Amino acid sequence: MRITLLCLLISLNSWAASNEWKQRPNLSGSPRYNPVGFSYNGKGYIGTGLSSSGALKDLWQFDPVANSWTQKANMPGSGRYGASAFVIGHFAYVGCGWSPSQLVDFYRYDFNSNTWFSVASYPGTPFYTGVAFSIGSKGYTGVGFLPYTKEFFEYDTTTNAWTRKADFAGGIRQSSYSFSYNGKGYVTTGSYGFPANPYKDMWEYNPQTDQWTQKQDMPGSIRYGASGFVIGSKAYIGLGQDGTNYFKDFFAYDIPSDTWTTLDTFPGITRVFPGNFSIGNSGFLCAGGISGTSTNYNDLWEYAPKETSSTSLFEVNVYNSPGDGNIYVDFLLGFRPGMEMIIFSVDGKLVRKVKLDQEQNQIYLPTLASAMYVYRVYNNSLEFETKGKLMVIKRN
Repeated sequence: MRITLLCLLISLNSWAASNEWKQRPNLSGSPRYNPVGFSYNGKGYIGTGLSSSGALKDLWQFDPVANSWTQKANMPGSGRYGASAFVIGHFAYVGCGWSPSQLVDFYRYDFNSNTWFSVASYPGTPFYTGVAFSIGSKGYTGVGFLPYTKEFFEYDTTTNAWTRKADFAGGIRQSSYSFSYNGKGYVTTGSYGFPANPYKDMWEYNPQTDQWTQKQDMPGSIRYGASGFVIGSKAYIGLGQDGTNYFKDFFAYDIPSDTWTTLDTFPGITRVFPGNFSIGNSGFLCAGGISGTSTNYNDLWEYAPKETSSTSLFEVNVYNSPGDGNIYVDFLLGFRPGMEMIIFSVDGKLVRKVKLDQEQNQIYLPTLASAMYVYRVYNNSLEFETKGKLMVIKRN
């Protein structure tokens, strides 16, 4: 029997284009407003937030392969919402926030042991609904509310100490969206005062020079309470409100080129302050609510962009060994350390997970049934590299 394995270099464009947004199982915990969200090792996490019964301190893990939620250890200290969170190594750092006043305590969550530890408290002006991101071994947070502050601090995981950095250079604000990419941090949108005075500007922070630089404004309306996620070299940002109107539009920000693209609108119920995280080539939005009300949500939405990255990685020579009846795949390019190839059936069931070593040019696959499969490849920081379809066809 001859076995042919076809690699479709269209990288799922035709498959993904019809289903960019996909609803996943609801968060098993309470509906909530303004939770924290982050990801680690192929799983997403949503925790804290404000429910109809008060501020929360629980933490939930979402497994996209099992398509299910698991409750993890509660965060110490008070329940809170509008907290700051960032991930460094195999730890998440969560702190500040509101409940029923500003908080400055900070905690470290160990993903591997499912345990929390107290770390140095935030030393600046107490705030909530601020900005937060990590760059290398440092975490950054600040720029929030009550009182409004433009203070910005760096947390060093090696010394468990905070250092004040250059104040945020944009207008004073709260409820911004922030993220990091390639050694720099970014802050966009937000609002000041009441009635709201929202923004749509974008600012880049360079930790090497301790300077802020203004980038291209976000398209669409000024807003606050927006959310989003980073996939590859793009940030996907949308939702939010301007104090009167709620928005469902979404935009892609190409970080290296400093350009924006308008995308399809969010298909779920309009809301602000959902939690967010990225896993591979997908971004996720979870929960959120309507400001000033007890209307909160616990639904989870996945976004997979139409475009995918380098198909040249998967120019392959595939053959079947007559001796053992197994499939071997020769790659024209090697892989960087820590990469994995994951193969799914088209209905989402995990079929194979293969570690790809540096300079590796061949992988071995036990015989696969004749069928269509979906592959994804990730690097050791779980940033998306490429994906596509594999079809095994057996012929006599």
